[in-house]
Amino acid sequence: MHHGNKVIIGVGGNVGSGKTLVGRIFEELGAHYISADEIGWEVLSDITGELKERFGEIIMDGDIIDKKKLRGVVFLNQESLDYLNKLSHPILVKKILKEIEEIESGMVVIDAALIFDWSELMQVVDYPILVVSDNEVKEKRVLKRGIDKQLFRQILESQKSEAEMSNLAKFVIKNNSTVDVLKTQCQDIYKEIKNDCRMQ
Repeated sequence: MHHGNKVIIGVGGNVGSGKTLVGRIFEELGAHYISADEIGWEVLSDITGELKERFGEIIMDGDIIDKKKLRGVVFLNQESLDYLNKLSHPILVKKILKEIEEIESGMVVIDAALIFDWSELMQVVDYPILVVSDNEVKEKRVLKRGIDKQLFRQILESQKSEAEMSNLAKFVIKNNSTVDVLKTQCQDIYKEIKNDCRMQ
């Protein structure tokens, strides 16, 4: 195994692709699960002052940042998104690396939409996995989560294309069908990774 007794799996993909579900399936199969999204929202409390100064009260709900309002504001233009990313990503990546460090052994799965953008993280990932879906399928999924069509398109435009990410991925999972079909793909990949590690 790599990294002492750890194997790091990175799961990335565009909004609505189902990467979190893939991460959770790997967790069910026995991997430690790390969510970049969850850590990302924690990071917001570290940078509330800067964000409030930049975007004003519009993003606040009392003393804390309203995630929905912030999302609505930063995806309106690239400059705002770049500002948020520049501020939050270095802290976020550091926290993810720290979480990885604290896990002693076994499979570790990182669920992060932007994993293919973060070279510092990609350096420690042994098996980068990309989850892809047709845009109509992605749109249906995010509408159910309360993200409207316009915001979905803005988020999608801000992310790397699937073609670009697939060049960096070791495995590509197609997620246009049922959860059972997805689970089977995940199980096969998980098995392959385990076998691969035993051979090394």
